[in-house]
Amino acid sequence: MSLLPASAEPAVRSVFAGADIAATARLNWLSGHPRPRFEDDVWSFVGWADAPVQMRVSEKNVPFDRITHRPWRVVAKELALAWIATQDQRVLALPRARRLPRHPRTIHARVYHLTFWLNWLHERRITTFAAVTQDHCEAFLREYGVVRDKETGAVLRNKAGASLRTVVSAMQDITDYGELLSADRHRPGFRPWGARSPRVVTGAPARPQVVIKTEPLDDAVLRPLLTACLHLVDVLGPHIVDLRTELQAERESWRHVEWSRHLRDGDRLAALVEEHLRTGQPLPRIEGAQLTKRLRLGWDPKDPLLTANFQQLLRPTGHRDIHKTFFTKARPLLEEAVAQVGTEYLWCRDPDSAPRADTGELIPWSLPLSNRASDALIRVASHACTVATSALTGMRSSELMELTVGCRRTDDADGTGLARHRLVSKVVKGRLWGGEVDEWVVIEEVVRVIALAEQLTDFGTGQPLFGAFNGFESNGAMTWLRQWGASPAGRRMGLEPIPDEPVHPRRLRRTLSVEMAARPGGLLATKVHFKHLQVSTSEGYAGRPGGAQAVFHHEWKKEETKEKLKRTVEAYRQFEQGQMPAGPGADALLASFRAVEKELADHEPGPAKVVTDRQIELLLKKKASVLHLSAANYCWFEDPAKALCLKLAGTRSAAAPLTGLCDSSRCPQATHHIVHRSVWQTTADTGVFLPASPRIPPAEKDRLRAEHERSMRVLEEIDTAAGKAE
Repeated sequence: MSLLPASAEPAVRSVFAGADIAATARLNWLSGHPRPRFEDDVWSFVGWADAPVQMRVSEKNVPFDRITHRPWRVVAKELALAWIATQDQRVLALPRARRLPRHPRTIHARVYHLTFWLNWLHERRITTFAAVTQDHCEAFLREYGVVRDKETGAVLRNKAGASLRTVVSAMQDITDYGELLSADRHRPGFRPWGARSPRVVTGAPARPQVVIKTEPLDDAVLRPLLTACLHLVDVLGPHIVDLRTELQAERESWRHVEWSRHLRDGDRLAALVEEHLRTGQPLPRIEGAQLTKRLRLGWDPKDPLLTANFQQLLRPTGHRDIHKTFFTKARPLLEEAVAQVGTEYLWCRDPDSAPRADTGELIPWSLPLSNRASDALIRVASHACTVATSALTGMRSSELMELTVGCRRTDDADGTGLARHRLVSKVVKGRLWGGEVDEWVVIEEVVRVIALAEQLTDFGTGQPLFGAFNGFESNGAMTWLRQWGASPAGRRMGLEPIPDEPVHPRRLRRTLSVEMAARPGGLLATKVHFKHLQVSTSEGYAGRPGGAQAVFHHEWKKEETKEKLKRTVEAYRQFEQGQMPAGPGADALLASFRAVEKELADHEPGPAKVVTDRQIELLLKKKASVLHLSAANYCWFEDPAKALCLKLAGTRSAAAPLTGLCDSSRCPQATHHIVHRSVWQTTADTGVFLPASPRIPPAEKDRLRAEHERSMRVLEEIDTAAGKAE
């Protein structure tokens, strides 16, 4: 007997019966892939053309057959199609229906949570929504809202608010989409938790405030990591590409060989052995797995032929092995050959030289490798490309996965030799289905990394470069890099072991934002660790800070504020020690420091007061807010009317200095500190040699001499100011 009231009895046939899911939801579909139909118990989105690379195959299959009660499978399908096909007229007619379509990944998640609710009801012998009460909803949420130990049933922790919000929303949608449901529906007037939203019910905010909890990588991890990655790319990369090419050619040639079963011809075997003896080339060595197999089959561990690879030796003859009866006769010949030339792996027998990462000493870039070791090295190099790209661009994992072969773009600025490098990818997070194409301006190191990655993949132009990956740990990229770095191969190249600390794209992204905030030039500076510190300009996420990179830009701004305050306090501490600033703006800065010093000194009589960095930070916070970091000076941008760069540009209303027009030796808001001395010294040293070059025009020589004189004058001012401690 149905518990549904007469007015709520379901229609015999669903309004979506026979519907093509892809067509109804307006999804682009790949030809040759089956299209899911409404009646299917599993909807397969494998053929969805705009599916993001990070979308797993399991997420592309929405299972309704896990719902025990068959009529409710129809309900779940109707809800799922209504969630994704929001522009369908039958959905638009519902007043409480969502107007923005949900992503197919979201559909999979919502059906997953909804399945638990429907099966929970069925386990309690409730077979119609008309019998559902608020007490049922509350009881389910209490039970579903905790994670229990599978063996003891003890409560381990509460579930995340997002998953609870999802299941509450799906439960309420049974009422909100009730007019569309044909198999079952709630009784009139009932809606789980009434008008309360899922956010209110679960206590979880619908849009939680962004709190960055990810810690940046310590330099002890970042330095050996990037050193290993860039050494693999820049030093070993070309050799690894050649090795891969040779491997592919070898394997391709094997496919076209018409193999005979076993060799019985002694003359042919003798000719092969004689060739090895004549050239001094060792006989081929078998793989480690084959060696283990021979030992299990009863070979003597001391047998001189134990490591000989007969299949590789006989390859020119087209035979797979030596016939068993003939092998006994051929053994003396083979043993004599092994005694003279030995056995060795086939690959990298005569490798080129490459510099070590620590000393620069030239050594063979690799020892002889087996097929398996060669494949592993190629895979390590590919992983190094993935990690290096993540570390030097700050791209999310979803954006890394969307990089394709041929994603590099290089613009030559009017033939001047100055290049601007870009990567084309897609922003998936928070965007429409399939993501939106975006570009990342990157440094030259990233271009070399991508170029190598393209040579290490079999995919063609337009296909994924790195493919899908589930983080860098758990047998991912970092696992392979750590193992190789700690292996004899990594140690002989002078690489340090990479500490066993979790590394993932979020941490690398966070580390990059901190490094960019700490370097002169702010958002346009990136620190690259590779034997030394190299500062390279990188626009990266600065291209559109109000678009896809808004969160990254916000994160960087917070770090930049911290760095400005740190530099200001550092300058004040130097002032206390007698190391005065130099430059036209030194007097104004000293006046500010003296005011802070006076305020710290003025206090009520009593116990001795210890001045802490926090007190100094609070007093210098306003001054630090106007600081702009440059490679050769500090700019205290308090009054735009005094800024020399704005005067040169013909504008007085800019909110920040124009660093490209900065002349810190004349600007009244610029100061030079001891930290800037090395930059001016480099400029002065360069100014000695360049004017002597015959290729430089006379007019340019005059300008270079003036630059040299200015650099020497600034150096003298810095040294004089720093020496005022006496």
